[in-house]
Amino acid sequence: MVKVAIIGASGFTGEKLADLLLGHPEVKITYISAKLDKEVRFSSLFPRFEKKLDLVCENLNLEKAVKKADVFFLALPHTVSFRVAPYLLKEGKIVIDLSADYRIKDLKVYKEYYKVEHQDKVNLKNSVYGLPEFYKERIKKARLLANPGCYPTVSILSIAPLLREGLLKDVIIDAKSGITGAGRKPSLDYHYAHLSGNLFAYRLFGHQHLPEINQFLSEISRRKSQVIFTPHVVPIERGILATIYAGLTKEAGKNKLLSVYNKYYAREPFVRVFENKLPSLKDVIDTNFCDIGFGVSGKKIIIVGVIDNLLKGASGQAVQNMNLILGFDESLGLK
Repeated sequence: MVKVAIIGASGFTGEKLADLLLGHPEVKITYISAKLDKEVRFSSLFPRFEKKLDLVCENLNLEKAVKKADVFFLALPHTVSFRVAPYLLKEGKIVIDLSADYRIKDLKVYKEYYKVEHQDKVNLKNSVYGLPEFYKERIKKARLLANPGCYPTVSILSIAPLLREGLLKDVIIDAKSGITGAGRKPSLDYHYAHLSGNLFAYRLFGHQHLPEINQFLSEISRRKSQVIFTPHVVPIERGILATIYAGLTKEAGKNKLLSVYNKYYAREPFVRVFENKLPSLKDVIDTNFCDIGFGVSGKKIIIVGVIDNLLKGASGQAVQNMNLILGFDESLGLK
C-alpha cells in the first residue's frame, strides 16, 4: 500500500480527497494536517468519517510528516504551497499541489495575479501541469505535479482540440460555478442571505485563472491564446458550466468537429463528447467526468462544458494524476 498524506485537509478539496483516497484500493492515508486551534480527530471535524478515518488532524509538522507518507497532496491556499513543497521534494517525496503555486511559469504574471513573489523558482521550472488528456506522459514522470484549476480544466478541455487544429478564433468563455469553488473560508459574498436567489459576475479581466487558461491553451494549440473569460457564482453547492462562444476559421459541419474531438478524447476515460445534446451539471456531479457538447451555425460555434469543481476540477483529477505517477490505471478509485 502506498502511504499518502493530505496537507490542508479541512477544506472542501481536502475533505473530498479523504473521501476518494479511503475508497482507493492501493493507498492508505497515514498523515493529515490542517490549520487548527488544536489537534482533533478528523472524524470529529467531519462526523461522517467516524470509524473510517479517525487519524488525528494536526497542525503541519514537516519533520513528522515525511516519516509517515510517500505521496503528499497539498490542498493549501495559494502562496502557501511553495513554502511547503521544497522540503518534501528534498526528502524524495511525490508532491501533488492543488493550489496555483506551480502552474504559472512566468514569475511576473504570477506576481501580478497573486500579489506575491514566488518563493520556489527552482522547483517551479520542473513542475508538470496535471491535465492528463494532454500531458499524460509528462505526468507519469512527475515528482511535482501542479493540479489544474477548476475553471481552466473545463475551459481547456472544451476548446483545446479545436484550437490545436486551427479551427477557433475570438474565444469568449462565460463560466458559472457553485459556491464550493470559493473554498471554505467565510466570506460575506458567500453568506446565505447574499447568495440565495442571486447570481453575479466577478473579477472581470483579473481572475487568477485567466493566465493559467491562456498559458496552457497557447502551449497545447502551439499559438498564442488570448481568450475573454468571465466567471460567475450561482447559488448551487458545486459544479461548473462553461458556455464558450467562438468563431470558426473556416466552415466545418458538426460531423467534422465531432471527429476532431474524438481524435483527442476517444480513449480518454473521463471526457465525454455528445453529438446531439448539450451536457448538464447533474450528469457530472459526484463524478470525475468532463462532458462537452456544441452547436454550430455557419462560421459560429457555441460549446458547453461541465465538470464537478471538487472532482475533475480538483480532488478527482489529483487522484487521477496520482494514479498515473504511481503506474496504476488512471481511473482507479474514481469510478
